[in-house]
Amino acid sequence: MKIFQVLSGGAWGGGGVVVLAITRALIARGDQVFVLCLDEGVADRFREAGATVVISPLWLHPINPLDVISLAHLYAVCVRENFDLVATHTSKGGFLGRLAARLAGTPHIVHHAHGFAFRECNSRSVRRLYITLERLASHCCEAIISVSEDHRQGAIRERVASPAHIQTVLNGIDLTPFEQPDRAAARRELGFAEDDLLLGVGSRLAPKKGLEYLLAALPPVLERFPTAQLVLFGDGPLRTELETQAQQLGIRSHIYFPGFRRDVPRLLGGFDLVLQPSLSEGLSISILEAMAAGRPLIACDIQGNREVVRHGSNGLLVPPADAPALTSAMLQLLSNPARARDLGNGAARDCRTRFSEARMVEETLAVYDRVCRQPATATFTPETHSPR
Repeated sequence: MKIFQVLSGGAWGGGGVVVLAITRALIARGDQVFVLCLDEGVADRFREAGATVVISPLWLHPINPLDVISLAHLYAVCVRENFDLVATHTSKGGFLGRLAARLAGTPHIVHHAHGFAFRECNSRSVRRLYITLERLASHCCEAIISVSEDHRQGAIRERVASPAHIQTVLNGIDLTPFEQPDRAAARRELGFAEDDLLLGVGSRLAPKKGLEYLLAALPPVLERFPTAQLVLFGDGPLRTELETQAQQLGIRSHIYFPGFRRDVPRLLGGFDLVLQPSLSEGLSISILEAMAAGRPLIACDIQGNREVVRHGSNGLLVPPADAPALTSAMLQLLSNPARARDLGNGAARDCRTRFSEARMVEETLAVYDRVCRQPATATFTPETHSPR
């Protein structure tokens, strides 16, 4: 088959990890894969995997009248390449990509819902707009893959899609990099001593990631554990703001910003605790990586996370946007290394059982193949969805 993955998005993140695994599997079985990339670093990874990279001439992340240019470009690519299947990702890429592919007569279209934008809206009117757009876009594809059952049920309740039209395929990761962790080597590479308490976060430094609440939670922890150090892997628009906040809190010397690293899985074995304070997620790859590394984990009690973290069994869940709750959870695990170790061991077992990359890829390709065995649906046919 000839397949177009409309990844869009920005810098490397969880969506890229998922799409790269799917792309490699497609190429390995003999399919030809094109991928829309908006970041050169992301594009390099897909070129290395053997995919043909498509670069958009203009892609604005907020909704903008100029989106018609991106739509026209995607339409032209679909017409020129005559794809057998177009798979779209992210809310904006999903809307523009599905519409362009359907207008171009692409016979089969699948959308990957890594999350739904309407869940993150504070404005009621904007939320209704996003729900309407998702409903319209759902008529342009034959299947929607949700990374979380929570998100799937939410989409059904909002009549984005019928139960038969949307199915869950939980994210998975390659477990190989976590098989032989080297705590001492990881700490040496990061420049920390053996007796430092290392707290790690792998996250884009961006709004909705809850990092400001994590920084606010740290001062009481540092009073009790003065050797604690927080490592914030990643980059993003809030880096300067977070550095300023750390300075104002008097904890800047305890915060390390190493920037984006491609080798985070190899380094996770050096940490005593991993945190994920995000306020909104689909199904977090950074959480799966922490689990695979056997690290004690603290995450926010939000959709997606609840399907991965079983409170008290393989990690701890705390209320989102709650700095005191984060403080309490960190103190609980740092004060009880045996309890932390038990949670980490439980996380490692659970990850290997439920969240392997092989399982995710197999289930995803099964959806692609099922859709492509159906008669082509190259026309826009509205239908009425009702919740289960």
